[in-house]
Amino acid sequence: MIASRAKFVASLYATMSISFWGISFVSTKAVLDKLDPYTLLVIRFGIGALFLLVLLVLKRYPLKIPLTYIPHLIVLGILGVFVHQVIQATALLTIDASAAGWIISFSPVFTVILSILFLHEKITVYNRIKSSRDDCSHHWGSSGDHF
Repeated sequence: MIASRAKFVASLYATMSISFWGISFVSTKAVLDKLDPYTLLVIRFGIGALFLLVLLVLKRYPLKIPLTYIPHLIVLGILGVFVHQVIQATALLTIDASAAGWIISFSPVFTVILSILFLHEKITVYNRIKSSRDDCSHHWGSSGDHF
């Protein structure tokens, strides 16, 4: 029974995560009528940082990061989060939310292509099946409705 409860909780968290991800495109598009992209991102990152800080304090989790990791975290934060969010918010000024969702959801495909070209990774049948399954799960929640 505990495994069943854990599976239910995990499914609930996954559903919430997918819902927030899908809503983010529509809500960003709506807010961009009132704010410029950079103001929106400052507010968005501020809310996220505040939430994570409260979570750390409530859980009493010590934040111990070795100094050697700091440069890596800065580069990953800028490239992996900030640039992605700037591109998304700027793109939403000119395209509709569902098109932006489709474009962003294809990023794993481009990642695989780049890993083949630059890292010379081999793609096995198992990896292709797994990637196809993941791509289908990203597109499952998308609809043809335009904001």
